[in-house]
Amino acid sequence: MSSEVPSLQSDSLSNPLEHVTLVWLSGVGCNGCTLAMLEASNPGIEDLFFGNIPDAPRVTLIHPELSMESGVDFLAMLDRAVDGRLGPVVLVLEGAIPEDRGDASGAGYRIGRGKDGHPLSLSWWVEQFASQAEALIAIGTCATAGGLPNALGSPLQVRSLGDLLGPGFVSRAGLPVINIPGCAPPGEAFIETLTYLFLHLQQLVPLDLDDEGRPRWLYLHETSPLPPRVEFSPAIGLDLSNRPVIHCPVPSTGWMRKLGGCARVGGSCIGCTEPDFADRLLALARPDPAVN
Repeated sequence: MSSEVPSLQSDSLSNPLEHVTLVWLSGVGCNGCTLAMLEASNPGIEDLFFGNIPDAPRVTLIHPELSMESGVDFLAMLDRAVDGRLGPVVLVLEGAIPEDRGDASGAGYRIGRGKDGHPLSLSWWVEQFASQAEALIAIGTCATAGGLPNALGSPLQVRSLGDLLGPGFVSRAGLPVINIPGCAPPGEAFIETLTYLFLHLQQLVPLDLDDEGRPRWLYLHETSPLPPRVEFSPAIGLDLSNRPVIHCPVPSTGWMRKLGGCARVGGSCIGCTEPDFADRLLALARPDPAVN
């Protein structure tokens, strides 16, 4: 992937962008990314609702847990969004996508029924929006790489958003899947990425993504994973002499308002932005067996 995503390949947004429908779908995960998004401030998601960010459009959020509508009314909003009746759409996926095997294994991730009466899977909805959305964002490591649901020994069969859509995927606006990894990433990193995306859709700024589809300016910062107490590492049996370098926004941006975050308050970095952190790095968070 080049250092800068090229300008829009479609003319669907040739006029100033005044309104965007943000469709949020949830897969296999813990809803931590939703909570992180809600914690963002200065700006927060509400600033996009009310049009408080210069040059950014007003946003309407369709979220399975935050929408006032439910049942058939919620499904009707999804239908209108995927049909293009709600204007430009950006799709956000939180959580991993369960394999659609046509049995009860993914029953918890069905959203409505089709005209033939069969339940519609999460992957079906993602694929419908993939052809219509101006951009698709995977938030959290479950959505970007499978995360904990895809860890070794998990009984689940899941895929990331990028795996479902394939390596050559581009959205209606000519963009690859935008990945914001972390467990969970800071909500302000999501709002910042979303704002840059909106400005890019209006051809006001480039959207600089790295080779993994991450916002380059957020994932430049390097940190190294450490156990909670480094001096206990021999008892844990970890070799800390060749620690991997982790790219994460938290050491620089904090968790919220430049405050907090594991790497800023003496906590353990377990490399949660890495695709295989659960198998390779989660041992760093285990307690030292030599300490009662």
